[in-house]
Amino acid sequence: MTPTDGRQGFITIEEQIKQMKKIFIFFIIALASLQVKAQIWEEYSSFYPSVGIHVGTRGLGIEGAYPVSEAFNIRLGASFFPSSKMKYRRRVFEINRSDVTLLADWQPLLGKDSWIARKWIVSAGIGYFFENKFERYVGSQKEPDQKKDYGVEWGKVRPYIGTGINGIRLSQRLNMAVNVGYYIPLESTVIKIYEKDPVDIPKLRDDLDSFPYNMAPGVNVQVGISYIFFKNSYNKYFQ
Repeated sequence: MTPTDGRQGFITIEEQIKQMKKIFIFFIIALASLQVKAQIWEEYSSFYPSVGIHVGTRGLGIEGAYPVSEAFNIRLGASFFPSSKMKYRRRVFEINRSDVTLLADWQPLLGKDSWIARKWIVSAGIGYFFENKFERYVGSQKEPDQKKDYGVEWGKVRPYIGTGINGIRLSQRLNMAVNVGYYIPLESTVIKIYEKDPVDIPKLRDDLDSFPYNMAPGVNVQVGISYIFFKNSYNKYFQ
């Protein structure tokens, strides 16, 4: 690894998977060791103790959730974007993203009996990205040991706001959720030049500062399926 490759502190996919496995094991142990009776929340609440998987714009991930009241829920999750070279418009790119995110959910319409009132949630929290960048390679073909042209890095620490639908019943123990939101940037976007100053860098800088390029890195669209713990009976509203 050369000093010019700009990858100091690089986390390999294997290391990311190991980190996610540790977090997943932590969720399981924490939930299994709680000395509590079966939790039966109000029939209008969409929150249940659970652990599961998700897929979306941040890649693949795992997530654990636990209600702190009928209207509020805490979630902790981790994601990584499977890294591989891809070709787009005769250029080769690679995306590297991995993160851990802590969220608090609120169900604003708790107590009302409409479907949307029983499912709709609002979320806020913070995410930390171990990696959050894409890099362009020299040449138009994917090759081994290919040199990099330039890289774009986005901020690591980002507050999050979002909304979603939770508590969609797939079976007695399986819950489905859909979340959309935005990771708010706190740091300026950084462009790293590896080989030489490409002629399209001025245009790249303009693009990164204009819509939708300046918004795209923070957009989160996520679909998750989770396994519910501690609930021995189910009500007609969990459907």
